[in-house]
Amino acid sequence: MNKDFSYYLSKFFKEYLTLERNMSIETIRSYKTTFKLLIEFLVNNKNIKLKNINFSTVNKDLIIDFLNYLEAEKENSIRTRNQRLAAIKSFYEYCTFEEIDNIENIKKILSMKFKKYTKPIQDYLTEEELEKFFNSIDFSSKIGKRNLLLLTILYDTAARASEIINLKLEDIHLQENYIILLGKGNKKRAVPIMDKTKEIINSYIKSNKNQTYLFENSKGNQYNKYFIKDVIASINKNTKTNKKITPHTFRRSRAIHLLSHGVNIIYIQELLGHSSVDTTQDYVRAITQRKFDAIESVSIKTTNELPNWSDDKNLLDQLLNL
Repeated sequence: MNKDFSYYLSKFFKEYLTLERNMSIETIRSYKTTFKLLIEFLVNNKNIKLKNINFSTVNKDLIIDFLNYLEAEKENSIRTRNQRLAAIKSFYEYCTFEEIDNIENIKKILSMKFKKYTKPIQDYLTEEELEKFFNSIDFSSKIGKRNLLLLTILYDTAARASEIINLKLEDIHLQENYIILLGKGNKKRAVPIMDKTKEIINSYIKSNKNQTYLFENSKGNQYNKYFIKDVIASINKNTKTNKKITPHTFRRSRAIHLLSHGVNIIYIQELLGHSSVDTTQDYVRAITQRKFDAIESVSIKTTNELPNWSDDKNLLDQLLNL
């Protein structure tokens, strides 16, 4: 790989994303995957030698070929395609602040548009389905009590799975009825909890003292990111729901339920930790679609024939005289 290209790519990951942007480990990992795929594509599919990859050879046309390859050959979704482009543009945007050649080529890459697509409406649980899900938990055992607490906090705070995993006892303020969540970009936010959630947390902590994290395994170690997903999957077997339920389903369901009950979307944005209200607006689409489906289900069914205005002479005369 060209010295300049590899040099700036290394600085991009080690300094810019980590120190300046303070991006999460997951985001940095995703960006690294993007460039790994891009370099493999250039070498294997375009027969460009690694040492010849530079700011001149990697042009807009090659990036377009790469994105089309991801979509057609690797069967990536348009959403994933756009995420890969976002990572590439982020790198080239960073490079514009450095004194490097081929700035015009870089500007062309930065001018690339994201591919339009209709975002699918993701599954969420109705309040009745949520109640059924919680009722299927056998909380007579220690594991059951842990699972009850886990999902109660997950729903009540609308937290991300990673935020629950990283929740420490020192972040829980029961007297003030709130907890501190560590979100994307290591940003902290205070989230209120309901009295019932407070009671469950308090009971659990009394039985599990001297822990650093709220949820730890039998060896006293923090759970990994698959822990919550596995808990939900095991409980979902008993509910026999046709919906795909993930940790994010609880976050989405909480937001939609709050919206349905008239809570201001700005408050929900703060609860979710979204940097922009536009992201929160995606949840509104689910409510709108649900209302539309309900209205459509009770609408009067009509024939496909459109009325012929010329058959109604009085109406036609009235229109002509307007």
